[in-house]
Amino acid sequence: MRLPDIIHAFLAPEDVERVPTHYMSNSSALAEWYNAPLDIEDVFAGGTLMLFALVFVPLYGLVALIMLRNDKDIVGFRFLFSAAIADVLLLINYGAWPGATILFKSEIILKWMRPWMQMYLDWAWFSMCYHYSLIAWSRFAAIKYPHSFRSQSRTMSYLLCLSCYVFAAVQVLLTHFQSWYVTFYYEPAAYGMLSEDFFKYLTQGQSLMFFTFHLLMVLIPIVFYTYAIALLIKHRRSAKRNGQRTFTSSQHHVESRLIIPCVFNSAVFIVGQVVITVGTGEGRWATWTVMVLFSFNSAVNPILYLFFSGVIRKRILEMFGMDGVERKKTGAPVYSALMGNTVSPSQPSTLEGPEDGSSPCCKRAGSSGLTLSNSHTLSPARSSEKVDEKPRKKSTLVVVPQEKRYLTISTSIKHSKADTYTLL
Repeated sequence: MRLPDIIHAFLAPEDVERVPTHYMSNSSALAEWYNAPLDIEDVFAGGTLMLFALVFVPLYGLVALIMLRNDKDIVGFRFLFSAAIADVLLLINYGAWPGATILFKSEIILKWMRPWMQMYLDWAWFSMCYHYSLIAWSRFAAIKYPHSFRSQSRTMSYLLCLSCYVFAAVQVLLTHFQSWYVTFYYEPAAYGMLSEDFFKYLTQGQSLMFFTFHLLMVLIPIVFYTYAIALLIKHRRSAKRNGQRTFTSSQHHVESRLIIPCVFNSAVFIVGQVVITVGTGEGRWATWTVMVLFSFNSAVNPILYLFFSGVIRKRILEMFGMDGVERKKTGAPVYSALMGNTVSPSQPSTLEGPEDGSSPCCKRAGSSGLTLSNSHTLSPARSSEKVDEKPRKKSTLVVVPQEKRYLTISTSIKHSKADTYTLL
C-alpha cells in the first residue's frame, strides 16, 4: 500500500480535483532540485534511509541465521526465517534503494526498467504480506495441535513458506499486465515513490485492489491470533489447576512464546498502514515518511525476536563469546518425557571411574549430578546393585529446553534396578 488507498479507493472521477497535488510530479521543481547540490535535508533524508538498511539488514541476517540453525528443534523458526528473507528484501527496497537515489540524485535505473522494478517491489511486498497470515496460522497450529505441529517435517514447513513467494509471483503476473495497472517509481526529488498516472491509479481499480488485499492481510492474522491466544489462556489455566509441568508442556511453552513478537509485529504493520493512509501529510517529507514506515515495519522484527526469544539471545551471546555468565547459572529445568519428573543440576558427582558401571559418555559428563523432583538424587551413573551379567539397556534421549544439553536415560531391561542417567 503506497498511498492512501482507504481514502481514495472509491474516489469518483469528478472528485479528482480534491486529490492532493503533492502526489503529482512538477517538472520545473524536479529540474531545479536535480541541478542544485545536495543540501542538509537531502543528506538527512537519504542518509537516514541508508542507515536503516545498514544497521538492520546485518542484524536481521544474524537473527535469521540463528533461526535457521535451530529450526530442527523449534518449528516456528522455519516460518520466521522465511519471513526474514522477505523483510531483508524490504529493508533494501525501502531503505537502501531510495536512500541511494536521494544521495546520488539519480533514479539509478533507466526509465524503461520501471515496470520490471515495480514487479519486483510488489512481489517482495506481497510475499511479506502473505507471511503474516502463514505465521499467524503457525502460531495457532503450535497451540491447537502441539504434537502434530512439532512433528512437521522441514520439507513441509519450507514448502508452505515457498507458497508465499509463489502466490506473490502469481499475483504480480495477474495484475501487472492489466490495462488498469499503474507503475510507481522512485523519484529522488520527491524523497520516495510517485506514480506515472495517479488519476488512473485512483479510478481504474488498482487502488481498490490494494485496499482489498491489505484488508484481508490484516483480518486473517487477527482471526488466527485471537483464537490462538484464547487457546493459550485456556491451556495455561488448565496446567495451573493440575500443577503439572512436563517436557511436552515445556516445548509447547517455547513454541507458544513466539506468538508474542508475532502479535507485536502484526500490530506494527496495522498501525503503519493506518498512519500511511491517513496521517502522512503532504510534500516530499510525506513520501519520505512512507519509506521510513515501510522500513520500520521490517526493522522492528529482529528487535522483537531478541527481546522475547531467550533462545535467540542465548545463541547470539554464544556467537560473540559472551555466554560465560550464563554458563555459571543453574540451567533451565529438564522435563523428562519418559518419567514425567523435573530434573535439575545437583552437586558434582564423585564417581569418575568406569568401575562404577558408567559408560565413557557418563565419565565425560561426570561434573554434574541430577536431582529428581521426588528428592531422589542420581549421579551421572548409578547402579543400586552390582550385576555379574552385563545387562541390555534401552536409552531415551531427552532435550533440555533452551540449553545445549541432553539427558540420556538408559534403563536396564534385564535388571530393573540398574539404571543409568547421563547428562551431556
